[in-house]
Amino acid sequence: MKSFARKADRLLVILSDIEMGSGGPEDDFPHSDFLADLLQTYNGEGYRDIAIDLIFNGDTFDLLKTDYQGKYPRHVSADVALDKMARVANAHRPFFEGVRRFLDHTAAPRRAIFVVGNHDMELFFPAVQRLIQDRINDPDGGPETNPKPVADGKLLFAGIDFSIGRVHIEHGSQADALFRVDATNPFLDHNGQRLLNISWGAAALMDTVIPFKPLLYFHDRLIPKNDAFNLIPEIKELLMGRIWKYWTRDYWKDWLAGGDPTRKLTWTMVSEVVSRLRSQDVEIKISAAFQNRMRSDDRFLLYVIGHEHESGWWSYSNRKVLQTSCLRNEYALLNGGGTLQPMPKSFAEVYMRGDSPIISQLIEIEGPPPPRGYLPDSIFAVLPKVRELLGSEAERAAASAAQHRQEKREANDDG
Repeated sequence: MKSFARKADRLLVILSDIEMGSGGPEDDFPHSDFLADLLQTYNGEGYRDIAIDLIFNGDTFDLLKTDYQGKYPRHVSADVALDKMARVANAHRPFFEGVRRFLDHTAAPRRAIFVVGNHDMELFFPAVQRLIQDRINDPDGGPETNPKPVADGKLLFAGIDFSIGRVHIEHGSQADALFRVDATNPFLDHNGQRLLNISWGAAALMDTVIPFKPLLYFHDRLIPKNDAFNLIPEIKELLMGRIWKYWTRDYWKDWLAGGDPTRKLTWTMVSEVVSRLRSQDVEIKISAAFQNRMRSDDRFLLYVIGHEHESGWWSYSNRKVLQTSCLRNEYALLNGGGTLQPMPKSFAEVYMRGDSPIISQLIEIEGPPPPRGYLPDSIFAVLPKVRELLGSEAERAAASAAQHRQEKREANDDG
């Protein structure tokens, strides 16, 4: 252990937004072997004799963008959730093996804790939790291995947040109007099925933007997104057009049919999606909410959040907010889109003595090189297909005019 941390009796290692998918080029994190090796360092020199909690702070798995039988249904039952989680687990066996090896450490206590994020709300299902536990117990899934199960208390599913002493950890999506959910009621009953009570933002994205994943999966990794939209404005036009069509036609058609509890949107909600695409800053900003909480609530000395995919920290008196970036692959756009610079990945370490944090810091690391064929030859290669989907000039002009009329009406109503 580093000399300045020798007075600590517990270490929290907090990772968010890994976003493991179901494999292939559309998977935002094809590096579970790299992650497994990273986890194992915390059983090595300097860490052997200190208790460590490994906390996966939301969006560990990208189940939101994992399809089910080629579609993205808003009605997520336990069967749908299990199918998606099994495919992700099959694509990331080294991760589960790495967690198992971490938990097998005997010189000091070890725990792994999963917090729910907006991309992996399926973790609320007990059946999904059991699947994850089974894969950690036996990453290969083979009956011939039959390993000793992970001891009780070493693997926890914390729900929407996790607190230990005076440290509070949550993904952060509860401070995002798009993805806030009723954490006390994660399920709803509909037509004899228990379904995930998804956020309105998740419902809208499943119906509009996520189905473009096979075409635009790589462009979702570009940072900042405004630069990508400025370089390829047709992508922004395509997404906004799809959202507009969804609200003016598809949504109301389904709403009039009645009875679907996941249809709980208003135009104000949908326009939030549109405004993020239309504004000069489409990136989400939740850190201000936690800075306000830090100032007004002294129960916790440290808040650790993720969700924004952007690292930072803020302090007030003896309190602090620490925000990790993501571990998934993201790329900065340079030279007019001709160069893709891998973004560094960061996570948090918090050393504790008793109930109090004594050292908290961001750890920034360079990720492994991408697999062969993972990077596109050009980010502009999608343009012909995007233009085809946009339709004729007349169709595009009519859609744009209709959107502007609606925005003008809303502006007048607000006035």
